[in-house]
Amino acid sequence: MRESDGYADSTFFSFLPYVKLSHRRPMDTPQPVRKKWEKSQLACEGCGSSPIDAAALPSTEEEWRRKLAPEQFEILRQRGTEPPYSGAYLHHKRNGLYACAGCGQPLYDSRTKYDACGWPSFWDALPGSVATREDRGSVEAVCTRCEGHLGHIFDDGPPPTGKRH
Repeated sequence: MRESDGYADSTFFSFLPYVKLSHRRPMDTPQPVRKKWEKSQLACEGCGSSPIDAAALPSTEEEWRRKLAPEQFEILRQRGTEPPYSGAYLHHKRNGLYACAGCGQPLYDSRTKYDACGWPSFWDALPGSVATREDRGSVEAVCTRCEGHLGHIFDDGPPPTGKRH
């Protein structure tokens, strides 16, 4: 991990612990997460930052290359693949949100994370945070804010969605 613009980054995620945790019991059956998060509710692990302002996002691939670490640029902007079993958040278990390492937009709630393969896997994204597009016969997941590549979505996930992001 490296620190970039106030975020502790892995290749394509930052982790944002919940600022205020409610005392809730673990869910027996996963339920879709439909909470809208406000910037004031988010704090990056170890830095206290919120997502960078949309006006500050790089506008060219060269600007993205300067902003991101080489491995992050390869994955987020060039649609590369992180080696399996290598990511900092593969076995991460803390409660919070996983955010785009490119722009800081919250993408996934930790309550939707599960162990499936050699990459962090989620059965649902936060509403409006992840878009899809066709990618050589597969469904690619991209950040709706910066269009960073997040991987692919498969139909072999657990209930309630049956999806694996």
